[in-house]
Amino acid sequence: MSLSCCFIDTSALFKRYIDETGSDKMDSLFESDALLIISNLTVVEFVSNLKRLADIDRLISNEVYEIIKSAFFHDIAKGRVRVEPVSSTHIVASIDIINEKYVTPIDSIQLATLINLKKSFPDISFVCSDKKLCNLAESAGIKVIHVG
Repeated sequence: MSLSCCFIDTSALFKRYIDETGSDKMDSLFESDALLIISNLTVVEFVSNLKRLADIDRLISNEVYEIIKSAFFHDIAKGRVRVEPVSSTHIVASIDIINEKYVTPIDSIQLATLINLKKSFPDISFVCSDKKLCNLAESAGIKVIHVG
């Protein structure tokens, strides 16, 4: 993939660490020289969903949970993934998004963060596996890479 900047949603980020449909696309993305960005909300959502897989769904062991969580934080620590802080500006913009069409709070904040990032990175792509969220990003004029 020859991309300069990508904002990654939690739905797609999981495919980096858990082998499922779309994991090959995420592997290629992480091997590219693209700037990869997530929000700090993604960090919390990722860890929470991962813990749910261990504690509630019992699809992974606690050991696997720790291994995946460590790999995720390693990618952040080594600078492979940049974490964009969610600000009050993003929160206000997310309410505007919700006023236009129902979107979950987390998705509206992610979308508002992405739209704000587009000001600094006009060629930014949105990497996501959630079709509804992909459609919303496309309607905002953002290139989407669906990894579903």
